[in-house]
Amino acid sequence: MHRFKFTLLLLPWLLSLSTSAEINVTAIFNPPRIALGDKAQYVLEIKETSTSEQPEIERVTSLPIPQSGGLDLTNGRTGTSQQTSIINGAREYSVTQQLIIDADAPRIGTFTLPTYVFQYKGQTLRAPAATLQVVERAADAGPTTDELIFLKADTPDQLYIGQTTTLELKLYIAQNVRLSGLNSFDRNADGFTISELPDSRETSEIVNGRSYRVLNWTLTITPIQIGPQDLNFQFTVSASLPGQNNRTRDPLGRRGFGSSLFDDFFARSERFNLSTEPATIEVLALPTADKPASFTGAIGDFAMQVYTDRNQTQVGEPIMLSVEISGNGNFDRINGPTIPETAHWRSYEPESNFQPRIAGSILLGTKRFDYVMIPKQAGTLEIPEIRFAYFEPGTQRYTQLSSPAIEIEVSPSDRPATPSGPSTQTAPPPSTALLPLQQELTVEEALLTLDYRPRSIHATSHSNNPRFWSINAAIAVGIVTYGLALRRKRRLKDDPAYAARQRAKQDLRTSKTAAQQAKVAEDFYAQAQSAIRLAVTYRSGENHRTANIDTLCEVMSNTGISERAISQTRRLFTTADALRFAGKESKSDLPKAKSELKGILKAL
Repeated sequence: MHRFKFTLLLLPWLLSLSTSAEINVTAIFNPPRIALGDKAQYVLEIKETSTSEQPEIERVTSLPIPQSGGLDLTNGRTGTSQQTSIINGAREYSVTQQLIIDADAPRIGTFTLPTYVFQYKGQTLRAPAATLQVVERAADAGPTTDELIFLKADTPDQLYIGQTTTLELKLYIAQNVRLSGLNSFDRNADGFTISELPDSRETSEIVNGRSYRVLNWTLTITPIQIGPQDLNFQFTVSASLPGQNNRTRDPLGRRGFGSSLFDDFFARSERFNLSTEPATIEVLALPTADKPASFTGAIGDFAMQVYTDRNQTQVGEPIMLSVEISGNGNFDRINGPTIPETAHWRSYEPESNFQPRIAGSILLGTKRFDYVMIPKQAGTLEIPEIRFAYFEPGTQRYTQLSSPAIEIEVSPSDRPATPSGPSTQTAPPPSTALLPLQQELTVEEALLTLDYRPRSIHATSHSNNPRFWSINAAIAVGIVTYGLALRRKRRLKDDPAYAARQRAKQDLRTSKTAAQQAKVAEDFYAQAQSAIRLAVTYRSGENHRTANIDTLCEVMSNTGISERAISQTRRLFTTADALRFAGKESKSDLPKAKSELKGILKAL
């Protein structure tokens, strides 16, 4: 009885310990006052303090932020920190979670995000209102972010469909900006095929009196749709801008939101989304008037050379005919010229070889087609005229190139002639030995001949019984299946990494199906993010079920995933963040987003 009373007396004290943690929520814009053209960050900070033990973090994945009043909220991310302090001999534990969202203001004025509530560890917490003041930029103010780092592309105004051209993509970085990373590359180019991003070349330029370090990429583009086609490029970069550290400290020297002790020693790198100016290219159809019959889609400026490896041969002995197309244009759409049909020659589809080279911003190259030509008769035979046509955009006309006929001296074959007339040879006796060939075969005939060994018609065996083979095949399949099942079961038990990958693969099927069946954008993007994390977990063999987008993109890059798939992944996560963090309605095309998710998962 006394023991029971002691427990009852102790229970309120234990409950007081379990509820001793205190949670505080603050929200500010950092900095709270900016000039038009500068960037600010909306920072929500959740700080939990306890005197008994280190609190555990419950990661916040969404915020029901009300309408932003015109602010553009993008690039949501989180950060955490832990701290233990001793005051008058008493320990105090704290853990802080920051949710940081970039904020862009479209105009001068005051922007306020009102108070709102959200759930954390089963509690309803309230985020206070935060205000950002945007003022006119002073005449003597420093340069804006867009003046310190920006992206440009020299897109043409007009192209013909199928015409391949090069363009220069340039990233301008002011001398007092430290670029720490290129995180992702994307493009809005549904009407074009575009080459992969190559290695950059570094140059320097002076723009409006300011010196820049310039990273250059030469890309090739080919329009595939007629009419006005939009084209622009985007980079997500990490960089440190001048004066960045000072923005995170107040006049008394106290560190503010988004800062850390390391900011006292190193410039803090921030993420920036850079885009080229939206461009529209008019894509024209090729003219139909005066189009040669030999035109197959070549657009550019070309020259042609035709030659053979020798000018003498025998009947049945092949020679090589080579056709070289050199110049600049859409080499990927150039096919080998058609060899006219003739009774004197037998020819085959050519093998092609392309040697590209870039001179400045011009794509040059030579594409060679090698044809095997076999003469059918002796004499002085002509390889007929070769014709190749292309469309020249500069003159807006078709040009047809032709080569003269090439004479080849063909002598009679020195191989034994094939016997003519009915055969008088008697049937050979049954034997398992190889029989000698009755005539010499050409190389082509030998390749087409599968077997010269006679088969005995008297052999009897179970091997000729279909039922025998069916039963044995079924037994073999059963044994192999059972062995594989036992091996998989043993590996699931003994290999934790393999078991984790298989669980990820199984969960991936569920998330993938749920994403494709989702009817609303919020459900789709939640399942899509989960599916991508599970796919990366399965591919890498490491647990990335809760990884952020930067970690996912890094793992995808290290495992050989294409830049296009990585860019699509980052765009999907950005849209999901906009829905969850910025409170924006989805304007995305859900079927298109589902198709992109399918492509991302296929790449993984």
